[in-house]
Amino acid sequence: MPEIAAPRRKRNLWTAVTMALLTSIGVAVWQLWPASAPAVSVPDRVCDKRLSGKIAADLLPEEGEPYWENTGDGFGVPHDGPTPDCTIAADDREVSVEYFRYLDTDMHKYRHKAREEAELVASIPGSVPLRLGEARGHASKRAAILLLNCPMRGYPGTVTASVYGMSGFPPDSSDVKAFAELTAETLRLAARDVYKCGSSPSLPTGSPTLGRPRAE
Repeated sequence: MPEIAAPRRKRNLWTAVTMALLTSIGVAVWQLWPASAPAVSVPDRVCDKRLSGKIAADLLPEEGEPYWENTGDGFGVPHDGPTPDCTIAADDREVSVEYFRYLDTDMHKYRHKAREEAELVASIPGSVPLRLGEARGHASKRAAILLLNCPMRGYPGTVTASVYGMSGFPPDSSDVKAFAELTAETLRLAARDVYKCGSSPSLPTGSPTLGRPRAE
């Protein structure tokens, strides 16, 4: 019996030692392993509840610091004074959402500024033409803009809606479609609710149309 019991106790000892070592190693690895970042929760409506949170979420990281926004007073409603903008953000990524109306009056000519802004986005390598009904513009990996004819009191006018990635986008990020969709959503809001453009009924629901990309 002693010849049998001794090896069994030895095997049990080695098993216990092995399990203890594996447990120690597991605890050490668990302590050194970085904790996973919390999921980012984007509200159903963003920018003072004027825009779709589902569309906005496509431009923000899925994990990291919580969602926050900074929205100017009167975003999405008729207003006097400077056009308010909206910044949406999560973790280290920030996105600016804006709209504006440029007018050519007897005293001042501003509509060319809308075209210049669109040309800047169009000049980005990889940008694509963007269309939503009668609105035209461009979209890229970091920005999108749409222009819509919108006169006021007999003066020619152009409404712009634009979305820009301000910071935190990885070098290999490609969010052309997401930028285009949030820009389309912003233009519908500006044309229908803010500036009451006569051409706003021409803006269809759903995704805008993307053309062929420019050469890189």
